[in-house]
Amino acid sequence: MNERPRKATRLTVSLEEQDYRTLNEIALERDASVSWVIRQAIRQFIETTPRQIGQVSLSDSGAATDK
Repeated sequence: MNERPRKATRLTVSLEEQDYRTLNEIALERDASVSWVIRQAIRQFIETTPRQIGQVSLSDSGAATDK
C-alpha cells in the first residue's frame, strides 16, 4: 500500500443510502475501511481525469458547487 500522506484534510460527504451500503460491501470484501475505499476511489478519479492546470478556475469548472 502507498505511504500515508503527512498532512490530511477532513472532508464530510453525504451519500445516498444505496451508495453507502455498496461502499460498505466493497470495504468488507477488501478487509478495509470505508474511508480507505473512498480515498482509493478519489485517487483513481484524479489520476484518470484529464486536467489542464491553470486554464480552468474552480468557479469556471463548477467544481466548487454541488451538482
